[in-house]
Amino acid sequence: MIILDQQMKENENIEDESEDKQLYVPLFPMRKKPSIGSNQINSQSTSQSTQMLTQFRSLQNSNEKRELEVTIIKELMKDKRSTQFYAVQDNWITQYKQYLYQNGQRPGILDNNNCTQYIIVNEAIWIFFKQEYQAHPDIICKQKHSRTNDKRSKTVEPIVNPQSVSTSQSTYELPLIGMKNDSYYCYMHSGLQSLLSIADLNYFIIKYIQRISKQQIFDKRKFNTLSFTKAYFDLIDQIKSNTFPIKINPIKTFIINQFHPKNQHDCHEFLLYLLGHIEDEILNFNKETKSTYINFIEQIFKGKIQTTILCQLCKNKVKQIEPFLTLSLAISQSKTLDQCLDEFLKEETLRDYQCAKCQSLCIKTLQVVSIPQILVLHLKRFQFMPQCHKNNKNITYPIDILNFANRTFRLRAVIVHTGNLQSGHYFTFAKRYHQWFLFNDETVKAATKKQVLLQAAYILFYQINENP
Repeated sequence: MIILDQQMKENENIEDESEDKQLYVPLFPMRKKPSIGSNQINSQSTSQSTQMLTQFRSLQNSNEKRELEVTIIKELMKDKRSTQFYAVQDNWITQYKQYLYQNGQRPGILDNNNCTQYIIVNEAIWIFFKQEYQAHPDIICKQKHSRTNDKRSKTVEPIVNPQSVSTSQSTYELPLIGMKNDSYYCYMHSGLQSLLSIADLNYFIIKYIQRISKQQIFDKRKFNTLSFTKAYFDLIDQIKSNTFPIKINPIKTFIINQFHPKNQHDCHEFLLYLLGHIEDEILNFNKETKSTYINFIEQIFKGKIQTTILCQLCKNKVKQIEPFLTLSLAISQSKTLDQCLDEFLKEETLRDYQCAKCQSLCIKTLQVVSIPQILVLHLKRFQFMPQCHKNNKNITYPIDILNFANRTFRLRAVIVHTGNLQSGHYFTFAKRYHQWFLFNDETVKAATKKQVLLQAAYILFYQINENP
């Protein structure tokens, strides 16, 4: 089993880690008829069932303990109250699956055209694993599954407590699907998985394309000008209709001139490129069709920052307000994200600029005058002057409350880069359905807050708290 609070190796590609070293598989005995009847638990009272679990926990590793365990597992699989089913990696469950087969229990299998197989376990068994082994199997996806459904159903969506999340948010949260990497696309996968974890963006993309497609049914030429936006919509649709890692070919096609597939690229540059093109398409479409569709890129991601230049002698003042999609923060003088933000907004004396009126020295100050819904913070780890190198220093950052510009934010996603300027790898941690997950190309794993906070972050996504 994967121990979730195990610290990830620092400065290494997670993709290269030996997964077997992190797995714990119980030693299962050879086939032997259980000494306890398979229907015994059903006839027990709640207190007797508790006694059975207590007995199981008190036994040392032995055939007797495993026989009792398989009986408990069989009965948990029959639990009619447990309607939530999980798919877990076959490399963890292989031995257990074989043992269940040998003892007359046929576990559910989810496959897709002879692709890698996964075993389906219900929530009761998943909790049992977690309680008894202080861990749980590696989740591939959380599956809604009815006992009357075909076991090969492809309808796979994360499960949410409907009382803990609004209807609109739960509707536009997406399934946990990895992305196949057949070249150097980890930078794109990490950026997209972070964006796909923002329910508001999913909502606007879906509604925007649906409304336009209905209204522009007789004008495909104008509709085709929304190439990036439509590709993002198709990506969402592809994720919702698949249960296995996907390829994102449409977006690759549109960015090939700027991001050659045989070269490594910067994830921050890709994010700016993608969001910028989607915004341009919205604005151009509104202009050409005289429409008034919401610029949701501006509404979600754009803030405004005011630059004030004040002459120290004559007090002449010049102000300028500019929009921003991300804030790029220097890290060389800081240890925490709060210090990076303070350094960014710190008053600065301009040595290469003089007052237009009296040619005296001026002071520059920055002030955030408009706050975005999603605050994207880019840590400047790559430096090219005077020498090219990557700064791997640790910058601590909050996960629950970030105070900035008189508002509070909570962490939504973290993009990490391992390696150096010449070669490296990107992956991301993102929060969906009130849980943290690691998205590493094809792999999607449950993660803990501790794992998230241990990363050398490159890009952080903070979502504004609705109540100031």
